[in-house]
Amino acid sequence: MSVSYKEFKYPECWKRNPNSNNQNTRYFYPTIDNEQLTICGTFMIWTFIIDDFLEDDENITSEIQNEILKSHEHIFLTGQYLNSDVEPKPCEKLTMLLQNKYKEWAIKYNKLDMYNILITTLIQWMYSVYPLNRISDSSKPIHMDLYTFIRKVNCGFTPSSAVVLFSDKEINDVDISKIWLNPIFSRILENSSVHVGLVNDCASYKREFNFGVHTVNPLYFLQINGNLSYDNILTLIINKCNQTINQIIKDEKLLLKQLKEQIYTENQLNEVNIIFNYIHFIMQGNIGFSSCSKRYNCINDGKTIFEKNRSYYI
Repeated sequence: MSVSYKEFKYPECWKRNPNSNNQNTRYFYPTIDNEQLTICGTFMIWTFIIDDFLEDDENITSEIQNEILKSHEHIFLTGQYLNSDVEPKPCEKLTMLLQNKYKEWAIKYNKLDMYNILITTLIQWMYSVYPLNRISDSSKPIHMDLYTFIRKVNCGFTPSSAVVLFSDKEINDVDISKIWLNPIFSRILENSSVHVGLVNDCASYKREFNFGVHTVNPLYFLQINGNLSYDNILTLIINKCNQTINQIIKDEKLLLKQLKEQIYTENQLNEVNIIFNYIHFIMQGNIGFSSCSKRYNCINDGKTIFEKNRSYYI
């Protein structure tokens, strides 16, 4: 069984052409300007570097991973290196650059509340890489509920959303941080994270299978847990993804209704829809990104996303 992108059902209004101004961020952030793309692009580069570094189990021990996490967390929280007597590592210098750039932006555009939210999501994401790696060491298949709990943070959707809202210049009449803390919006973010995580798992499965690191991919472990075929699991995941889209649409309407009852003006409600659109564009753009990124494709096998990702059974 092969999968077409068309089987993932996105509303037509969610679709935007990639932003031609920047290669790294063009799929996820199609409507922002070059200054904002710098903010978002720096974030993406940082996550790729940190993710690759922490996942290098062959060359990095658990103790070193913990030291790395503490070091980068200290930079985010204090704006200082943890050990000032030692020359900072290149990745620590990048984290310091990120922290300084974002602090300057927060002051320039009066975004201190969103800055605090963004830094919190970056730290949470950073600490999620390690436990996801650890569950792959288990001799028993992981349970989907546990996997989903970790993956919601680990897929990086929440900081990807926080950084673009932090960079926003259009929303002036709504406190974005208050929307972010609304429990309905939190559920929107959670369902979006589940969706993006599953799409990325479909995209990367063949590459992970080829490298022998597929045991924490639901396309593999659900076959064992449920004694089902690869094709059945693939259908289950597609249905789950489409269910999350339907729930997001319902929750957006619910949140707008709630805000209208709180006497939000028409302009304020329009700005909340801008927030929703940022979410939509990341979700929709994620499929385009995963279809051409070597982080998901088998480098020597062309495009292996979905259409060529065929029947790998136990």
